[in-house]
Amino acid sequence: MTGKPSEIIFRRLQRVGKATYAISLPKRWVVDRGLKPGDALEISEELDGSLCIKPLETRPRLFPCRINAELCRSSEQLARLITACYRAGYDSIEISFTGMATPEALKSVKKTVTEALPGFDIIEETGSKLIIQNILDHSKYQLDDLLRRIHLITSTIFSNLMDFVTTRRYELIPYIADLRKRALEILQLHSRLLISYFKRQETGRFLKPRSGAHIYSAILVAHILRGVIDDLTLFAEEVSKMRKRIWANPEIYRVLSYSLESASKLFDDTLTAYFSINFERATHVLSVSEDVFSTVIEDAIHEKTIKDPALNRFLTRSVIFLRDLTRKCREIAQLTLDMFVELENPILQRT
Repeated sequence: MTGKPSEIIFRRLQRVGKATYAISLPKRWVVDRGLKPGDALEISEELDGSLCIKPLETRPRLFPCRINAELCRSSEQLARLITACYRAGYDSIEISFTGMATPEALKSVKKTVTEALPGFDIIEETGSKLIIQNILDHSKYQLDDLLRRIHLITSTIFSNLMDFVTTRRYELIPYIADLRKRALEILQLHSRLLISYFKRQETGRFLKPRSGAHIYSAILVAHILRGVIDDLTLFAEEVSKMRKRIWANPEIYRVLSYSLESASKLFDDTLTAYFSINFERATHVLSVSEDVFSTVIEDAIHEKTIKDPALNRFLTRSVIFLRDLTRKCREIAQLTLDMFVELENPILQRT
């Protein structure tokens, strides 16, 4: 980038030979990039049908930034700012201090790097400066790869919760919290890659977005999965607290086990439909009522009077959790159809 204001330039399309068309490039653009006759250019078609012309880059561009830590009011504020820079797609973040950095600030920065910034590492550390930098190869990730990993983690959380209800192995509950932490790290990376794509679209060669609907749905599905993971983790904690009451009531145990297993299957079917853009599966998910699983618990409450107030409150929260999960699955299914109509298929033809 030259920093000069952009201008609109018009060129006439010229025919060269029998099958080739050409336009001349603006001289300033060519000179600013140090190009000469015979240099190769990369031409790619964007999602909106426009063409992007750029020189071949031997290495990806870096986007550095610098944070003046002295202007941050606390170590927590500094950590949040570093995380925001990461998500915004900066490749190198220099954190500078006036004088020596405090042990509290250093600890906060290092904790942020190790726990919240996947793909980043500290490459330089002095008393007054820290530099953290991206060491991740973007070419390893396509747009759906990270969402597939999050889907797998969420399914594992479901499995652990159902195994806990069945086997009564309490060590499965803390493991769910570890899985959530891992999923949040991947979601951070997913956000970073998407923002990086909008800042420098050469990453599109790696992310391989199929359409505008694909990019839009990837953003929304990541947000929905974050909600599912948070709700599922909280629900697992509720189940853990109520475990003795659940196990003491065979009917509640049966209904809860059935509802969790059915909800897990719907969730997996929904994500399978999304990744394969399967019209029939997505339509089936959309046909599922939001109350399909919660009704089973409500029926059990009405048929068998439960005098335990704590158990009643838990079952009410279970109904809310299952209803909300079903609604989220329907949202993902609709996003699947949004992508489906942009594909060539026998059901829909563009006219």
